Amino acid sequence: MELKDYPQLRLLEQTTVAQAYPLFFVNYAVQRGFLAEDVLEHSGLTLAQLQVPHARIAAAQHGVVVMNLLALFQSEHIAIDMGLQSSLTKAGMIGFGLMSCASLREAVELGIRFLPTKVPFYTIDTTEDERTFVCHIREAMPLEPVRKFAIENFVIEVWRLFESLFNPVGNTAGNPLGNSNEASGIELWFDWPEPAYYASYASSLPKCRFNAAGNQIRIPVKWLDLPLPTANATTAQMVIQQCEQELIALGLGDNLSGRVKNLLICRDGRYPQLEDMAETLHMSVRTLKRRLQTEGRSFTDLLGEVIQRDACLLLETTRLTVDEIAQRVGYQDRANFTRAFKKLTGKTPSEYRDWVALR
Repeated sequence: MELKDYPQLRLLEQTTVAQAYPLFFVNYAVQRGFLAEDVLEHSGLTLAQLQVPHARIAAAQHGVVVMNLLALFQSEHIAIDMGLQSSLTKAGMIGFGLMSCASLREAVELGIRFLPTKVPFYTIDTTEDERTFVCHIREAMPLEPVRKFAIENFVIEVWRLFESLFNPVGNTAGNPLGNSNEASGIELWFDWPEPAYYASYASSLPKCRFNAAGNQIRIPVKWLDLPLPTANATTAQMVIQQCEQELIALGLGDNLSGRVKNLLICRDGRYPQLEDMAETLHMSVRTLKRRLQTEGRSFTDLLGEVIQRDACLLLETTRLTVDEIAQRVGYQDRANFTRAFKKLTGKTPSEYRDWVALR
């Protein structure tokens, strides 16, 4: 059998992933007594290819590696085990960039921006209220038949990276994100039932919620602006420049509309306006409008999409009243919010919430 014999992975053939990820999977298996050749079977890859720094492989080939790994171990519990072993060094240049950021908030923004240079399988958008900052993990492409494994591994890996930022040497004493109990306030949400193997890892993880409305990492807002001990503005800027060049080389650097949407985060009931966004992106308002126009988008359209997305999420995953949700997405008047929401979705907020409950 060859890669072409896995029809469910053919949609991934035109997308690439950094070689560090399949190499990590191969090394994990080899350390537990399996052969590298068995992990790479049918993928068209060799261990030598994966050992070339900065090489990229087809995402479909990575998918075959994951399927082989699951077949060898006969259990999906390894998604958690491997996630717990993740480190900033595995993330390569982005790892140095994350460490160099001034705060966790800056690190999250950097990670979201350059995630496509490492793994193209996910997108992350964020919402925030006065208590909780939420990273919503979404699939950027079909992940079946390894969806549960892939998302579980990714969510735990991202949480471990957050944890490592506060204690890069691995000492959890005094680390706000390093307490693996409910007192830390961190929560990991998964949209499938609790697996039997979870109990074996519960003490090593933050609080986990299963059968949730989506796959999320939820962090107390108070952790976001704590200074990181390894902050270095010069290094951060150098990494950003290199990662921007990599985005361009991969054909991803010109997606300004996606970058704008990632930065449209509502804080204190207010989204960034056009002038705020232009300042954040270090360009004039005129340049920002022109570049968005070349992509067939406008700032107003993007803002509307983000407000709709955030409002739907709050209606789906919280018990906040419609009035409270209206305020959280920038509306002081419930009637104006209801009219705008119905124009976008065809339903009033209350109708939408009832519709979700019946699904």
